[in-house]
Amino acid sequence: MSSLTDKEYLQYSRTMLLNDIGEAGQIAIMNSRVAIIGMGGLGQLVAQYLAAAGVKHLLLIDNDVVDISNLPRQLLYSPADIGLSKVAVAKRALSRSHHGIDIDAVNIQLTAENSRTNQNQVTDKLVETDVVFDCTDNLTSRHVINQICVQHQLLLVSGAISGYQGHVFCLNFADHTTVALSGCYHCLYPSETHVEQNCAQQGVLGPAVGVIASMQALLGLQHICSTLSQYGVWHCFNAKEFSWQQAQMRRDHQCHVCQPLHISAQSEGAVYVTK
Repeated sequence: MSSLTDKEYLQYSRTMLLNDIGEAGQIAIMNSRVAIIGMGGLGQLVAQYLAAAGVKHLLLIDNDVVDISNLPRQLLYSPADIGLSKVAVAKRALSRSHHGIDIDAVNIQLTAENSRTNQNQVTDKLVETDVVFDCTDNLTSRHVINQICVQHQLLLVSGAISGYQGHVFCLNFADHTTVALSGCYHCLYPSETHVEQNCAQQGVLGPAVGVIASMQALLGLQHICSTLSQYGVWHCFNAKEFSWQQAQMRRDHQCHVCQPLHISAQSEGAVYVTK
């Protein structure tokens, strides 16, 4: 797509009023391809934000089904969807609301146990995307997604929330400087980390999930429009106190996930060091 129709000008006029986005940014959004892994509280909201913003190509990955306990915070689903595949329901609902959208729904879960088989199924699809949104609810899947993004130099937007604590960050593994300074998800949460933080164990309020989901969508859209400057910044949200903290992520030079890339930070920037 290289130009907008009159209807599209009207539909996306508020976005294009932003001086650093304009028509070129809106066209970039509409030409973008994104993957959303995990279609629970975060993923189904991210998908709605992106589809409404004009993203025309969505890859949705999840193997879960709609449960009655999902309904207070997973607003894309209804009681009539209970027991049905989340990606199938999401594809149907989004296609109904957004004309001309292309949605690829993949009903699998990325875990350490079956990651090799599933990676073979989805990696070819993921490498064609501009942004990968990690909206999963378990540490194992997040590490699998991180490893895929590192190996294939993809853009990762990761979000999570449990109880009143949430976080979100964006890592651009195609940007050598960012990786050299910020590292990867494994640098922040090593695979041996014991984390008992998910909604089933600690609970969560639906609007708090929406805060993290909107931040993920915002990071992804700004990257697509080339207006993002917050790569490698860890944003932590306290929904109890309505407060944010942020910190620059730092690479663990012993990390076995991003260390094999042989990245070296130098005074003038960062380069890939080949042996």
